[in-house]
Amino acid sequence: MKKFLLHTTKFGLIIFLLINAVAWFNLYFIRNSSFYKPSFLTHEVKETQFDYVIIGSSIGLTSINSIQIDSITHKKGLNLSIDDTALCSNYLMLSHFYNQGKKTNYCILAISHWDLANAQPELSDNDYRFLPFVSEKYVQDYYASMEKGYFKPLSLSRYFPAIGVSYYNTELFYPSLLAMIQPNKRNRFDEKGNYAYPDNSGFEDQTLEQTSLTWNNPFIKKIKDLCDANNTQLIVYQAPMFQNTVFNNNSNYTFINHSSLLKDKSYFYDKIHLNASGRKIASEYLALELNQNFFK
Repeated sequence: MKKFLLHTTKFGLIIFLLINAVAWFNLYFIRNSSFYKPSFLTHEVKETQFDYVIIGSSIGLTSINSIQIDSITHKKGLNLSIDDTALCSNYLMLSHFYNQGKKTNYCILAISHWDLANAQPELSDNDYRFLPFVSEKYVQDYYASMEKGYFKPLSLSRYFPAIGVSYYNTELFYPSLLAMIQPNKRNRFDEKGNYAYPDNSGFEDQTLEQTSLTWNNPFIKKIKDLCDANNTQLIVYQAPMFQNTVFNNNSNYTFINHSSLLKDKSYFYDKIHLNASGRKIASEYLALELNQNFFK
């Protein structure tokens, strides 16, 4: 019996080490690819100095075209927005940007008013995309502060990568195989980090709304403090929304309000996201405002 237990323990330990070795390689291939935005920044973006970067959720990803803005302003920008994220994730993305030795004069933060009002932010759906960088202290600190409960797969992946890769297997294991074969393939964004929704308006009309911004989310100040510490000017941007006008009374933040810029439903993919045609107009207006008030 004792011999059987000893062999079982040895066999289990070997399997455990092999599984973690495979998981480590999964994260290694993603880290050294362009598939997800954090890895894209380290693997494909060689420039270290930018005039501006854009951070945000899918709103920033689909409302602002950095290539178009560059063509109008003759500046150099990059869209680092990630879909299905929140202000806490935007803070992590900006931390990741600075920790890669990169700099920017301006940071354009595309907000969503409900997230800005959230006083108790939680881990976002796509925060696992930073898992290949879990050995970095700023990622460890973020996961440790945001994960709740006893089981913390992201934090534990620092020691046992198989935990995170197994927990997020569809989003990490299979993309790692693709990253191994095609390391320069990007997951729904172009060479400057942009993505556009198709031109359709398949959603219901709604009554006109008015929203007064509530600045409760603690990560908005963390983002501003991080910008200040790196000599970056933060610009908070409200993208166009369908039938919703936003009002802001907080003068502590530089704010560009395009909430009511576009009124035609044909410019929207849904009530909070622009389509390709809407993005073209919004990006042009944003570029002109940046040129007039910031890019001197």
